Amino acid sequence: MTQLYQSKIFANESTTLPKPVRDALGIKAGDRVRYVISEKGVQFFKVPLEHAHADDRELREALDAAEKVMDENRTLLRKLK
Repeated sequence: MTQLYQSKIFANESTTLPKPVRDALGIKAGDRVRYVISEKGVQFFKVPLEHAHADDRELREALDAAEKVMDENRTLLRKLK
C-alpha cells in the first residue's frame, strides 16, 4: 500500500520526518540518514549504526567536529531570533 506524507522545511532548512516515515525506517533520535541523489530522483535511507562513521577514525572525528559546529550555529541562530 502506498502512503503519502509531507513535511515543512523551516527557515533553518531543517524538517521533521513524519512519525510514520520514522517508524517505517526504524529511525529514532540520534540516528543518521543518507540521501542519494541520482537521475532517477532522491532516495533516503537509515544508515546502519555499524556503518554510520565507517572505520575511518579521521572521518569520524571530522564528522563529529562538523556536527558540533552545526549545533553551536543552531544555538546562536536561536538566540538571534
